Amino acid sequence: MAGAYGAKLVEKTPRVADIVSFRFKRPEAYQFQAGQWFTIAFPSPDPEEPWEHHFSHSDSPTEPWLEFTTRLRGSDFKNALDALPIGSQVQIEGPYGMFVLPADAERVAFLCGGIGITCVRSILRWVCDTRAPALKEAVLFFSNRSEDSIPFKAELEEFVGRIPGFRVVHVISQPGEMWAGDRGHIDQAIVERELGGQAGWLFMASGPPAFGQTMRDMLLAWGVEDERIKTERFIGY
Repeated sequence: MAGAYGAKLVEKTPRVADIVSFRFKRPEAYQFQAGQWFTIAFPSPDPEEPWEHHFSHSDSPTEPWLEFTTRLRGSDFKNALDALPIGSQVQIEGPYGMFVLPADAERVAFLCGGIGITCVRSILRWVCDTRAPALKEAVLFFSNRSEDSIPFKAELEEFVGRIPGFRVVHVISQPGEMWAGDRGHIDQAIVERELGGQAGWLFMASGPPAFGQTMRDMLLAWGVEDERIKTERFIGY
């Protein structure tokens, strides 16, 4: 059940390029499921309209803090967020959202675009820590602009070694000359090559709205039933 809480900023962690994780002391009463989201609010120059935005959890319920990860794009809000000093108090409200791994899911294909990895990182860390007993196989298809702009890359490699049946397929749209993996964008050919077919798989797509719609259209055209597709769209991230 959603609620309102105060939280203190305790750490900022640069990831890659302009992507940064903001970590807060988690309120004792705050509980959530991996993959959900929450809102954050803090004072703005207008006392009647605080800065406010929604973010997916990039942390897992198995971790002792509250964290979101975002791209700092130079907007007024993102500049204000980046300027928050360690120790700042913010207001959070949540959790919200249904982008969570069903308890009975056996085979899951995650389709992620860029910063859309945050809610999936939350889920994968939870799976890694709890061993999600029903899960037999999981594949992450992860689309980024360059091989140097992949957030959580090292941790994803860690998950490959620790989550049974898990592997990552990186798809790079503007790769360097030495890139030996998939190029371009996630498409049916890449997904079908890795899965062998769509039967029996749950598909979870997360990223900007256009990415999510493209993935949904691709899956529906492939014959995947709508109930086997879950999407999380990062609007205004």
